Amino acid sequence: MGTPVRYLPSAWGRFWRPVTVALDLGTDAFRLAYPGTRSLMEVPARAVLDARSQVAAVGKRALHMEERLPETWRAVQPVEVGHLSHPQAARLLIRLLLRQLQRRRLWKPHLRLPAPVGMTQMERTILAAFLKELPIRDFQFVEGSVAQCVGAGLQPSGMPGMMVVDIGAQRTEVTILSFGRPVVHEHWSAGGHNWTAALRSAIEDEHRVRVPRIVVEEWKRRGGDGRLPVQDRLTGGLRVLELPAAFAAQALEQTTRALVEHLGGIFTRCPPALRMDVQNRGILLVGNGGLLPGLRCRLEEELALAVHLPDDAGRCLVRGLARLAQPERGEVGDSAEPPVDLFPLEA
Repeated sequence: MGTPVRYLPSAWGRFWRPVTVALDLGTDAFRLAYPGTRSLMEVPARAVLDARSQVAAVGKRALHMEERLPETWRAVQPVEVGHLSHPQAARLLIRLLLRQLQRRRLWKPHLRLPAPVGMTQMERTILAAFLKELPIRDFQFVEGSVAQCVGAGLQPSGMPGMMVVDIGAQRTEVTILSFGRPVVHEHWSAGGHNWTAALRSAIEDEHRVRVPRIVVEEWKRRGGDGRLPVQDRLTGGLRVLELPAAFAAQALEQTTRALVEHLGGIFTRCPPALRMDVQNRGILLVGNGGLLPGLRCRLEEELALAVHLPDDAGRCLVRGLARLAQPERGEVGDSAEPPVDLFPLEA
């Protein structure tokens, strides 16, 4: 007699049913969200190469090794200016996120990620070949600016005009949406790393100290006001600086003025009807660079536009991708989205 067939319980279906996950290949961090749950995973987008150009460390470990490397070793970023610069390191980071997600599930997920902007056909082909090598079922691109609006709690399909300013790590992307479709898209070759470098240089020159880049980055994201641990140049001892927010605003005056002039030029070149819509809706400021001290108030004063800054501006993109990937109302019962928590991973 043959072995009787035993069917799996219906409750086990969630372990086998393929789902869609959202992935943000950011310059500073890779983020992955599982729609409908409270899991949002993040790893720093950093890698360290040894003397033979082999990947020695990725993620949080590589981030803390950046300024402690031997002369023959070097630190790299897997993604630079929105393009893959080191596919091997990027593949290891993505596999790290997927491994954590698939720990209790036996399937390959569908992948949803922002559409590449400004890529040539050859670069798109390379990116598609890179994604096909991952342990996923398939992938789909989504307009990034639309996902940013959805992640901020807005509905871009019903808005006649909205300017989305994404201050990334290496560049600033400006997109004007009209009823959910981008009609204007420009980018400016300056981003959060430029602000961090300017702050670090001003602090070290004025106070004659040394301070790591990651410490300045964290201080900047806290609003540029508070205690900053530094190392004295002369004695080599550690001490704490008390820097007010006015110091950060003064150090970033030149870079902030350039950003305001760039946004003002884009707004002036818009058609009159689109300009009126943007004036009514204002600007959506996203990206970790939007947390610069006084930047929001400066844009409102100089451009005479309302500036909306979400609570978690750096993760609006992956949140929007996850919300767009959720099943429609009625497919899974209660479609209300629970709050998304952050569970940082270590490489």
